[in-house]
Amino acid sequence: MTRLESKKVAKAAKTPNTERLKPHWIEWLTGAVSSLLILAIIGWISYEAVNSTDTPAELRVDIVAIEKTSAGWRVLFDLSNSGETTAASVEVRGTVADRGRLIEEAAVTFDYVAARSLAHGALIFSQDPNNHDFNIRAVGFTEP
Repeated sequence: MTRLESKKVAKAAKTPNTERLKPHWIEWLTGAVSSLLILAIIGWISYEAVNSTDTPAELRVDIVAIEKTSAGWRVLFDLSNSGETTAASVEVRGTVADRGRLIEEAAVTFDYVAARSLAHGALIFSQDPNNHDFNIRAVGFTEP
């Protein structure tokens, strides 16, 4: 390195940095908010880990509507899981009977119903469920 180049390097080292020495207040605010969020998430996960009970899936089927369609009768329903465990391969079956004699049966299988969640579905019948004995319920599930 020549003498002139070394003087330029020495002069450049003496010039003040263009960046501020103290961080901007927004940086402090962002760091504080991020830290509080991380602590809150860790606290919530810890609380859930200590206090949660793994109750099995508790399934309930509620009829929302029965509608006439071109294919027959559509029974819309809500499937709720109030348990703490996810249910997989949930089968919901509906039957239409007349004085104890089974006339028609339909079923649908849900891939999964998460814990404390709600799923929607429908069964299609050729007979009017309103004019017969109608039953709909969840008949089984597996634990994922």
